[in-house]
Amino acid sequence: MRFLPMILLIVLAIYCWIEIAQSDSDQVRQLPRGLWALIVFVPLVGPIAWLVYGRPNGSDVVHTAGKPTARPLAPDDDPDFLRRLNRRPPPDDNEHLNP
Repeated sequence: MRFLPMILLIVLAIYCWIEIAQSDSDQVRQLPRGLWALIVFVPLVGPIAWLVYGRPNGSDVVHTAGKPTARPLAPDDDPDFLRRLNRRPPPDDNEHLNP
């Protein structure tokens, strides 16, 4: 039980490092990302400083590409395919030659 505070500090630091690595460098506040990665090494103060002062707050709008339209996966899911199945084929000109 006496190791629990130390384990929590390590987990908090690892969480902050992962968050620093995944954040966009243009959105990190106050200091560059590399410097924040070093500051997080300082026990308790570093991770808390990142969470309060450095972490992107989400106020900047990030534009992402639109979601592609869903295409049918199977022919029986495609309405156009099903409509074509209901149409009768055009009469064959050579039908009268076959017995």
